[in-house]
Amino acid sequence: MEVDCGRIRDHDIGKEVVLNGWCRYIRDHGGLLFVDLTDRYGTTQLVFEGALKKEAEELGKEYVISVTGVVDKRDSDTVDASNPTGTVELRVKSFKIINKSKVIPFEITEEKEKFLPSDDLRLKYRYLDLRRKKMLRNVEFRDKITKTIRKFFWDEGFLELETPILVKDTYDASGSRTFITPSRMHKGKFYGLPQSPQVYKQLSMIAGLDKYFQVAKVFRDEDPREDRQPEFTQIDLEVSFKDEKYIQNLIESMFKRVFDEVMGEKLEVPFPHIDYLDAMRMYGSDKPDMRFDNVLFDLTDEMSKSDYNIIKKVISAGGRVKALKFPADMGKKSQKIDKKKILELVEIAKNLGLKGLTWVYVVDGKIESDPPSIAASLAGISGQIISKLDAHEGDLVLIGSDPSENVLLAAMSKIGRVVGLVLRQTKKKYAFLWVDKFPLFEKDEVTGELQPMHNPFVAPTEETEGLLDSAPEKVLGKRYDLVLNGMEIGGGSLRIHNPDMQRKVLSKMGLSDAEIERSLGFLIEALSFGAPVHGGIALGFDRVVATLSGEYDIRDFILFPKNRKFESPLDGSPDYVSDKRLQDDYDLSVKNEKKS
Repeated sequence: MEVDCGRIRDHDIGKEVVLNGWCRYIRDHGGLLFVDLTDRYGTTQLVFEGALKKEAEELGKEYVISVTGVVDKRDSDTVDASNPTGTVELRVKSFKIINKSKVIPFEITEEKEKFLPSDDLRLKYRYLDLRRKKMLRNVEFRDKITKTIRKFFWDEGFLELETPILVKDTYDASGSRTFITPSRMHKGKFYGLPQSPQVYKQLSMIAGLDKYFQVAKVFRDEDPREDRQPEFTQIDLEVSFKDEKYIQNLIESMFKRVFDEVMGEKLEVPFPHIDYLDAMRMYGSDKPDMRFDNVLFDLTDEMSKSDYNIIKKVISAGGRVKALKFPADMGKKSQKIDKKKILELVEIAKNLGLKGLTWVYVVDGKIESDPPSIAASLAGISGQIISKLDAHEGDLVLIGSDPSENVLLAAMSKIGRVVGLVLRQTKKKYAFLWVDKFPLFEKDEVTGELQPMHNPFVAPTEETEGLLDSAPEKVLGKRYDLVLNGMEIGGGSLRIHNPDMQRKVLSKMGLSDAEIERSLGFLIEALSFGAPVHGGIALGFDRVVATLSGEYDIRDFILFPKNRKFESPLDGSPDYVSDKRLQDDYDLSVKNEKKS
C-alpha cells in the first residue's frame, strides 16, 4: 500500500507500506540508521538495519527515495509527540534511490529557521525554500483561502470570468506605469499588461454579465517597496445595479466565511466606517491601524503661545504641530519606552523627513521632560496640553512638527504604528475598517496638475458632482478602501457609467480629446450603448493572505516572487534580449545599454 509520509498511525502497525519522499535527517546509531523521510504531507522515521543499513549509508540529505517496509511501534523513550507520526516508524525491507541531491546551499530543517540565508539565496533556490514546513504551510493556507473565496462567490451567483492579459496600454489616462510588450506581427505596436481588469470588467457589466469575479494576475511597473511586487494577484469583482453598501456587505460576508472555514474564528461584522478626510485628520493616514488608539491631536495653537522657539519657527513657516498620547504604562516609569527607545523613534522621524519630534511626560498634573528645559519652555501651556489630550499621570506625549502637513501626518502615523506594533499589547488581533468618500482628484506634487487619487473611473458623489467645473479638487468620489491592521488590502468604487461624465473627468486631468480617444475611446463608446450602474472592488490577495496569517512579507505567500529590486535570482530575469532578435522580430533596438 502506497501512502503519504504524514499519514501512518498506530492503527497501521504491522502493515506493509510504500513511502516516497526526501531524506531530511540522517542519523547513524551504529547498528541502526535512522532517516526522516519527508513529503508535503509530513515526516516518517525510517529504520535501516542489517545489510540494508550498509546500503543506506550512501544516502544524503534531500536524496529522493522510495522505500517499502513494515510499520512498527516506536520505543516509548523515542516517541516524538510533536509529530503526528511520532509514535510509529517504518522498518525498511527494501529501498530505491530515485534521485540524488547535490549539497544543499542552506539547511531546510525547522531548527534552522532562525538562521535563514539571505533573501536572494532563498529566492535563487526557491524550490528548496518551499520544502520548509513554514513555507509549505503558507502555500496551503493561501490555497484554502482561495478555495473558500471561489466557493463563496459561486454560491452568490457570480460568474468566474477571465479577462485578457495582453491589452491596450492606457498610460495616458491612468498616469501609472504599465509593463508593455512588443508585437512581432504588428511591428512598432505594443500591448500593455493590465494593472487591473478594470476596463474589461466594466465591459462585462455593459455586456449584461451582472456578477463577475476573478482571481486575477495583474502587473504594475512601479518602484520597489516593501509590500509590493511587479506581478501580484487580485480578488476582483464587479456587479451591476447595486450600491456601495451591497458591495461592502458582500465583502464582509466573504471574510466572515473565510474566518469561519479557514481561520476557525468568529468575525464581527459589519466593519466600522470612517470618511477619508476624518481618517487623515484623526490618524494622519488613510489606512489607520485600528488595533491601537493612535488619535492625533492638533497642538498648533497651543504651541504657538509657548516659549519653545524651535517649534514656533516651524509654525511661523506655515507648519503645524501634532501630538500622540500613550498611556502611563509607557510613560515616565515605563520600561517599555525608555530614552533609548525614544531616540530610536526620533531617528525614524528623521528618516521620514520630520523636522522635529519632542517627548514629554505628565507628572503631578504638570509636564516634565528630559532635558528639563523643554518642560520649562512649555510651562505656560502645560495645563492646556494636558486638558486637550485628556492626559493622565505618567502618560507619554510625543509632539511632532513640520512645515509640510503631509510629512507631519505620515511621520506621526508611522511612529504611532511602530509604537503600537512593537511595544503595545492589544486584544484586537484583526481590525477591519472601511475608509469612504475619497477625493476624486489630487494635485501632482511636481506639476500641480490634477490627477485621479485612485483611477479615472470613480463616479463622483451626487452632493459634490456640481463642483467639477468650479472646484474639482473638492469633488468626492464613491470610493471605498478596505483596511486590515493598518494595511490597505482592497479598494473599489461605483464607476462612471455615463459617457459624457467619463469624458469630463478625463478632461479635468488635462487630457485632450485626442488623448482621451487614443487611450479610452473604446470604453467611452461602450458606455454609450446602455451601460448599467455598476461598481466593484479589488482585493490585494497576497496582502490579504499575509495579513491574516500574521505576517507582513507578501513574498512568503507568492510561489516564485521577485526580490526587493524586482529581480528573480532563480532565473536571472529581467535579462537582455539579443540585438538581432529585437531587430528581426520587433524592428526595435536598445540604446545606451551595457550588456553583459
